[in-house]
Amino acid sequence: MHAFRIGKLLGLEIRIDWSWVFIFVLLTWNLSSIFSRWHPDWSPAETFSVALVASLLFFGCILLHELAHSLVARRHGLRVRSITLFLFGGISNIEHEPPSARAEFFIAIVGPITSILLGVGFLAASLVTAGVSLAHADTALNGYARLGPLETLLAWLGPINLTIGAFNLIPAFPLDGGRVLRSILWGIGDDLRTSTRRVSAVGQMFGWLLIVTGSR
Repeated sequence: MHAFRIGKLLGLEIRIDWSWVFIFVLLTWNLSSIFSRWHPDWSPAETFSVALVASLLFFGCILLHELAHSLVARRHGLRVRSITLFLFGGISNIEHEPPSARAEFFIAIVGPITSILLGVGFLAASLVTAGVSLAHADTALNGYARLGPLETLLAWLGPINLTIGAFNLIPAFPLDGGRVLRSILWGIGDDLRTSTRRVSAVGQMFGWLLIVTGSR
């Protein structure tokens, strides 16, 4: 990957692949469109500013997801060189396979758990800060229109983090759920290679399922 370094966090080098710039611009543009429908009274500058902050916070959440993987990996004695954000999200550059099925399980599961906790936290905060407005809204769209910039950010970040957490639990490589499944099979059969082949087959099945369902 062609990535550039932006700094270090907790001893880990943070890098951004150039493909990330493309998806960041695309996400900000898409959110500007969404927020302009939610808030027709907002000026274009305000809409763009909130969309820009939402994109930055979104990738901050992705970074926390990967940071959780990396910290647990280091706790199990694995060296983590860097975290890279790219087109499809992020990746922790862990140098070796986990030493045991137990380590694999905890390293893999902590990412989705982090995203789900973030989602729950953002949703709870949005309910606290905007509950009165939403309770008196006639429709969902009117409810969004009553939200301020902060409440809008929270209302968007909550569901998107829950979606990321749930999606990553799909038991297929290269998703975290695939590594969780591999750790379980590894623990049962005590054979990493066989477990890897089986989970790879499951991943291919899910891939074909997505292709078939997406073509309909």
